[in-house]
Amino acid sequence: MTRVVLRRVEHRLAAMVKPRRGGVRVADALAAAAENLKGIEAECRRDLEDSLAPIMAFLARNPDERPADEEIAALLSHVNRALTACGALDLPLLGRTLIMLGAMADALAATRHWPAGALNPAINLVWLFSQRTVPSKEAEALIAQLQLCLDQYRDYAPSRPSP
Repeated sequence: MTRVVLRRVEHRLAAMVKPRRGGVRVADALAAAAENLKGIEAECRRDLEDSLAPIMAFLARNPDERPADEEIAALLSHVNRALTACGALDLPLLGRTLIMLGAMADALAATRHWPAGALNPAINLVWLFSQRTVPSKEAEALIAQLQLCLDQYRDYAPSRPSP
């Protein structure tokens, strides 16, 4: 007669994530998360400054000429780094503007269309919002105008198949 013995072996990860009696209160979890963010705040500020410098340098180029695809890809890379830093620094307006800038650059990368100074308004807003001097009501209106630009740029991009 054959016997089958089932044994449950608990691995270390399962023991670490296993719910414990009592758990953690939401307020305690939020306080711990805020404390963790304070620990990386200086690094995130450095990353943000390092990422914003090349984005601002994009303004120095000739606004009438379409940049090379490599330049747009580099800009998108800097936007992504800055956006990551914004998440830890609680800069929602700057983050939303960076998202718009990335979406605009992505839409224009898919086409040869390049309106003069196409990304300049978004880059200028990135700088403005990084200074934290614009009240949120006015900032919302400016971001809405960027959305209009993005909609126009997407009209020029070739249609992409739906996922």
